[in-house]
Amino acid sequence: MVRWIKSLNPRSPEQLVLAAALTAWAAALGLILSHPIFVTNDSLSNYGHVWYVADVFWDGGGIPFHFPEIGHGDALAFPYGFLPWFSAALVRPILGDWAVTLWLVVGGVGVFAGSLWAFPELRKPLPAAFLLVNPLMVEAVILGQLPFLWATALLFLGIGCWRRGWTWRAIVLLGLAQAGHPAVVLPLAGLLFLGRFPFEADKRKYLLSYLASLAVAAPATWLVLISPVVEDSSTASLLANFVGTVSLRAGVVVAPFIALLLIRKRSPEWLWGAVVVAALLNVVLVPIRDTGYGWGALFRTPNEDLVPFLESDGFQSGATYRLLRVADGKVGMYQLIQRGGRLDSEFFPESISRQSWPSASAYHDFLRGRHVDYVLIYRAYDVRYGTNEHDLLNQMVRGGCAVRSAPFEEFDVYQVGGLCP
Repeated sequence: MVRWIKSLNPRSPEQLVLAAALTAWAAALGLILSHPIFVTNDSLSNYGHVWYVADVFWDGGGIPFHFPEIGHGDALAFPYGFLPWFSAALVRPILGDWAVTLWLVVGGVGVFAGSLWAFPELRKPLPAAFLLVNPLMVEAVILGQLPFLWATALLFLGIGCWRRGWTWRAIVLLGLAQAGHPAVVLPLAGLLFLGRFPFEADKRKYLLSYLASLAVAAPATWLVLISPVVEDSSTASLLANFVGTVSLRAGVVVAPFIALLLIRKRSPEWLWGAVVVAALLNVVLVPIRDTGYGWGALFRTPNEDLVPFLESDGFQSGATYRLLRVADGKVGMYQLIQRGGRLDSEFFPESISRQSWPSASAYHDFLRGRHVDYVLIYRAYDVRYGTNEHDLLNQMVRGGCAVRSAPFEEFDVYQVGGLCP
């Protein structure tokens, strides 16, 4: 890839467009790398899991299976993302949290490089620029989707091996890709398999190779199915998230195929149009996809407002907290477990269960089912998510099944106990 970049000579309009796209990416990745912790929508789960795995592994505990500090004690250390998380954990004693930041950038570069390696036809200015300005590719990096990026990079490497006739390498890489993020990359790989099937000369070999890749991914797929986030989320929520996530991430996987189609049409104006439209969508989709918070991460530092409480006598190490905070990228959850607390949920919104309950009694049962000792809720939480948890907690106080501590400036802390009438 470095040799390819050096071979570029930005004199033609196509070369200038590619140079502009590469420059923008270099600037954005440089800003990301300037953050020890890159606080964006989906990034903190990566830091949390890598921190825990590194802590256990380097303390002599081997590779952990469970992650009891989150998910009301039932979470898994690797619900997915084994390769990026474990490899980052290996270097965390040297690089600290920045190992995850670096691994995110490596994943983003890996997807682009893997695309060009799998499809040499795209090593031209406009097709390469199209891949770079693809808004869903940009979003995947900006939102901190580390396991997806690594899995997609492996997917493209596997495709490249298959196209070169390296069957066993392709099987292993495609299996690792699907194992890296089974909920997203496995179905996308299945769609690619179905789309390619009619054009394969040796269909038996093709089918058996695909089945072998599924066998490689099977253990990781099983971990996804037994992860407590599946149990904690409603079927409707899981399905909606699955369809929404897969459809959006598909835009990263199919982009090289769209570029190939446009090249084969031998219609430069269509390729130019695709580049321009994709570039404009990076701006248009920000309010539609509500990714402004993600873009703000380029200049954001981790919020420390919760730290004084976590270092005070009011914080109980070893207790399970339901932490309901607004617009902190879940950094408060990471800070809490690092200081010895536990969380009733995982880092995923589905696991947090942002909803309303019909009564204080029903809500109390929910909290006790998750072994919650304390609820820490910010005053803006119910307004932001349209829930009634604050009201229910105050009802619990009046009913004698919760105790409210002295209020803090931005949040309240409730100790849960007793039986609600």
